[in-house]
Amino acid sequence: MTRPAPFWTASGFAVLALVTLVLPAVGEAVFSPARQISAYILVLVSVGLIFHGLLSLWEKLPTPAMLVLGAVAAALGFPAAFLSRPEALAEEPVILSLLALLLANAFRLLAATALAYALARHVTSPGVALLIAGVATVSDLFSVFAGPTRALVREDSPALDFLLLIFPTFGQPAGFALGISDFIFLALFAATSRLLNLRYPLTLAAGLAATLLAMACGLLLERPLPALPFISVSFVIVNANLLLAALRKPR
Repeated sequence: MTRPAPFWTASGFAVLALVTLVLPAVGEAVFSPARQISAYILVLVSVGLIFHGLLSLWEKLPTPAMLVLGAVAAALGFPAAFLSRPEALAEEPVILSLLALLLANAFRLLAATALAYALARHVTSPGVALLIAGVATVSDLFSVFAGPTRALVREDSPALDFLLLIFPTFGQPAGFALGISDFIFLALFAATSRLLNLRYPLTLAAGLAATLLAMACGLLLERPLPALPFISVSFVIVNANLLLAALRKPR
């Protein structure tokens, strides 16, 4: 039996709450690649459930209402992100900072999904979808290795507190981070595949797996890697034949 959209959404937020509030208290704060990757997987499972639930739940929601909902979620998420900065997570009582972190991430995931779905409704052809994937990959690579993102990280800019979603790992409240843009494009490609009748479930699963691969490779190389190129490539790979077939159709 197919589960209703609210079930998947609630399940995703429940897993996110479990990860945020429980994981820092489980085990000692000792680095282990296996434990780190396990934390990655738990977070991405929660994100996948949230995205799937919201994309189904908001299917008939008008775009203006969706954008307003996203703006309200962002307005609530950014102050919570300020209250759950890494330095705040290192202070006592940690539970208050973790609650703020949960709200910050939950609201920003809502905002990312709303913006992504609204944008996806304007992606009316496979050609546009491929163009977005290509431009996103090139721009993110430039930003991370030579552009704005590199400058923000080098200067340890306070803006990073709002542009990065921080997630706990085993024994640590501030375990790892992912950029808000990664979640926007992950939801965008999933929504686009849904609206263009591509391989939606596989696109979402592949995007999550690609994000995991990017983080695992970064762990192996001992340096952060941009996840967006991995996500973009996964979208193209799982839908390659459908995209090409649609492009070859006579107009």
